[in-house]
Amino acid sequence: MKKNILFAISSLGLGHASRSLPIIKYYAKNNKNRLFIFSFGNALIFLKDELKSYNNIKFISYIDYPYFQRGNGLFLYYYLLFDSIKTSLMVKRENNFVEKYINKEKIDFIISDGKYGFYSKKIPSFIIMHQVKIILPFLYRLFNFVIDNYQYNIFRKFNCLLIPDFKNEGLAGKLSHNNIVNKLNHEYIGILSNYVHLNKKKDIDYLFIISGYLKSNKNLFINNLIKNSINLKGKKVFVLGETNEIYHNINKKNNIEIYSYVSGKLRNDLMNRSKMVISRSGYTTIMDLIELDKKAVLTPTTNQSEQEYLAKYLSKKGNFVCFEANSNIDLNNLVKKTENSKLFNAEWKTKESLKRINETIKKYLK
Repeated sequence: MKKNILFAISSLGLGHASRSLPIIKYYAKNNKNRLFIFSFGNALIFLKDELKSYNNIKFISYIDYPYFQRGNGLFLYYYLLFDSIKTSLMVKRENNFVEKYINKEKIDFIISDGKYGFYSKKIPSFIIMHQVKIILPFLYRLFNFVIDNYQYNIFRKFNCLLIPDFKNEGLAGKLSHNNIVNKLNHEYIGILSNYVHLNKKKDIDYLFIISGYLKSNKNLFINNLIKNSINLKGKKVFVLGETNEIYHNINKKNNIEIYSYVSGKLRNDLMNRSKMVISRSGYTTIMDLIELDKKAVLTPTTNQSEQEYLAKYLSKKGNFVCFEANSNIDLNNLVKKTENSKLFNAEWKTKESLKRINETIKKYLK
């Protein structure tokens, strides 16, 4: 049966776009369906590149929220307050736009990943979110109740909250298992990853994935990693996640390859060929690692409280080895510690997650 589906994908990093990609492909493979994808900036470029073989998709650029948790020191708190107010106003404008757009294109249902205003009272609306409870910087902890109440009032406007995690052994800890979730219609759908397991020779000893939307200190962090990787024996490959400039450099002397950006088959190929991954502790990256049963060394992006929590939580559980980005990096020691880490035991993987999402949506369409 033909469906018109609206997808709204946050552009704050490539994680939202990457984890939504398998869902988009799941519905796009039915040529009768028409898909309308709203995103912005690098995320939209990424989605267009990954989905260029489909002719039943329309891409629409729609400006996104400001970058959260930017700035340093007291500026971090100033921007957090300012950006929260601005985002709240943008959410209202989004919803006004959506109510008109769904009538124009006769949309059957909406799937939003991180876009709070893309819902409607007229048609089933679903939001994908693992960070149901937001962890605030220290000076704002007194406002946790206010933020929790805001989150609840946003999510209850959707028919169902789709949580990319497991109910029993939670991957995101208290981010996705909390009192807010218990008050909402929700489904734990399992992990979502665009990577597919391939039987490839493991000829990349270390794959470095540098992602995230906060640009401050990124170049310094990359240069520090490259410098320290020279001490590692074996082949090192860096993927920088930069869509603005495409290049591929090879340093034969130190056995280092650097890609500014990779997509499609090459991205999947590099991940499958790697023995070890060194990356940010973003939630989508963590799901990718679990999908392909990869051991990893993770570091949270500076000022990203969600990533800091995930790094500590999963390190304490013994699933990954973690370190602070601004600390002295001893990669040999960190890699050695991964020998004692244990792979997260996922109840199921992406293929089953997609079936569960479809079954949930079908219930609400009836």
